[in-house]
Amino acid sequence: MERVRSKIIAGLAALALASGGMAAAATAGNAATSDCTSCINLAVQQFPGDVAAVSGGTAKVGQKVILSAAGPFSAEDFTPAFQGTVQDFYSAGIIGPAVGLTWPNNNVYEFQYTPANTQTGLCLAASTTAANGVAVELEPCGVNALTTWIPLTIDQIGGFEPMINGTDTNVNTPFVLSAGSGAGDKLTTHKLDLIAGTFNPAEMWQF
Repeated sequence: MERVRSKIIAGLAALALASGGMAAAATAGNAATSDCTSCINLAVQQFPGDVAAVSGGTAKVGQKVILSAAGPFSAEDFTPAFQGTVQDFYSAGIIGPAVGLTWPNNNVYEFQYTPANTQTGLCLAASTTAANGVAVELEPCGVNALTTWIPLTIDQIGGFEPMINGTDTNVNTPFVLSAGSGAGDKLTTHKLDLIAGTFNPAEMWQF
């Protein structure tokens, strides 16, 4: 088991440096800057025109990720990388049973921060095991489940879908990426919840 786990993690580190396989992320029109043709913006349903951005554009471990007005800003450049299925990660002991036994066939992605097409080796991550209010920041890609995200495509509405963090421990109401209350707010993880009978739009994302 240890050998399999090491192989998966090594593969994560390598794959995170390549352009990813998410179908919606193929065109320059989705990039924050024209220099990064493989980049995407992470847009949230609740706040049209706002996207995920690295605070100050600084590429360092622990740098917070916030919500910011979309524009030609390299701080908004992320490159998605398909890393395998939840089952792959659960079998390797990287993702726990709450996710591994509930969504085994879902895809796992990392989102590398690539300002102006510069590979940083840093990915969108929960700062610690996902829970309500846990900050989202940059962490080294390919090391553990903190940088893994699982889109819940079964819950897609109008092109937007929740994104579970790979460290989730809650089956019924998983901890997902949340935009907070508006531009400038730090992104966090939060339990997936309903507002007026539908998923909280601050927890619904489009790539």
